[in-house]
Amino acid sequence: QDCWSEGDALRIKLLSWLPHIPVSIMAAAMKSLVALLLLAVSCGATLRTEQDPCAGCDESLAYSYQVCAKEHGNPCAETSEAGLVISGQGTKKDVSCCLKKEKHERCLKCTTLDCSHSTCSKHVNKKYYSERTMPEVDADFDKKAMKAAGWGL
Repeated sequence: QDCWSEGDALRIKLLSWLPHIPVSIMAAAMKSLVALLLLAVSCGATLRTEQDPCAGCDESLAYSYQVCAKEHGNPCAETSEAGLVISGQGTKKDVSCCLKKEKHERCLKCTTLDCSHSTCSKHVNKKYYSERTMPEVDADFDKKAMKAAGWGL
């Protein structure tokens, strides 16, 4: 009895009460436990959120994509052990740059989404990859400005 701990004695004492608990109470407790387990699983499934593919489409991603494109061309191209691009299965030129390229392509698709009926998430950047685009200039703006200023053209 020297090798028994106080915890073991407590467990044995609790287990000795088990045969004295009525079956109906045990069944109700087991049903309640199963119901709680199912509730926890269903709540966990509804709390799980999906990632927004249009989040993170900003100028820093565009810049990092351009750096990768400059260094690797197509970073997702499969290469052989000799480092040559092959058409079959191999290793990617650069995995992190490949992920940036794939994200860049998803962001370009996000810019074409129709958000007119509030169907887009708040993360959609409609100006991705065209944030610094200059507005189109009227070819005859100088003639119009001169005429407006009274130069008589």
